[in-house]
Amino acid sequence: MEDSAGTLVWVALAAVLEACFYFSMAWEKARERWTREWLVALAPVSYLVYSVALGVFSVQSLLMIAAGAAVAAYWFRALPRRRWVEVGYVVLVAAPILFKVFPFVYARAGDVRMDSLGQLLWIRVGVITVLREMQPEGVGFGFWPRAREWKIGAAHYAVLLPVVFALAAVTGFAKFQWPASPWWETALRAVGTFLGILWVVALSEEFFFRGLLQRWIGIVGASVLFGMAHLGFRVFPNWKFAVVAGVAGVFYGLAYSRAGGIRASMVAHALTVATWRVLFK
Repeated sequence: MEDSAGTLVWVALAAVLEACFYFSMAWEKARERWTREWLVALAPVSYLVYSVALGVFSVQSLLMIAAGAAVAAYWFRALPRRRWVEVGYVVLVAAPILFKVFPFVYARAGDVRMDSLGQLLWIRVGVITVLREMQPEGVGFGFWPRAREWKIGAAHYAVLLPVVFALAAVTGFAKFQWPASPWWETALRAVGTFLGILWVVALSEEFFFRGLLQRWIGIVGASVLFGMAHLGFRVFPNWKFAVVAGVAGVFYGLAYSRAGGIRASMVAHALTVATWRVLFK
């Protein structure tokens, strides 16, 4: 019992530390303080906090975290400013997530998976580097949408909802199931899921797929790639999920174009995923 409590303490400490680093991106002045050197130097901190204390530390994992952060942070410093370099950076950022590398790098803390620390780190390094080095126009990066962006995102969600979930039902990807838990518990779960998706999954995916790729290859191309990125969900190849995600990506792209920034598409994205996770199985 004491060992379990001790494990949770170190897990919580590592998670809070990485979350603080991650949410610092919400403020422009804080993002400016994340120099390349600090991005690399602090990359392994949350891993060290729990791995050393719990006896699961690995030199190989430490080197992989530090090396990965260094490559991502210094990518544009080492290579010429060309479009292929920018495209290569998107591939670099996407690869560890798509190929599920982090579970192999971040050892479990008992029964608790810790790979989410690596995902938060990787998103933070990638987003900050792109904003600093590429300075893309029309991204509208931010954690909290404005009133207009809430409206646009919600409106596109309302339109995509019957289309996407009808498609999910036809393909057999998801089936409607009314929650068995009390209404207040369902409501709390829905809100928690929405915020978690909004600030992590939707923020990162909309940043790269809509904020960058859609500007380069258009809404159809970005949506196709968005669908293909979901082929590895649960089983590979998960064509059902890829088709549903690709169609949803079109609506996210329309919300992005209408609002002129990713925060509206983040709203549509988070509402869709929250609805799926709460009302479908």
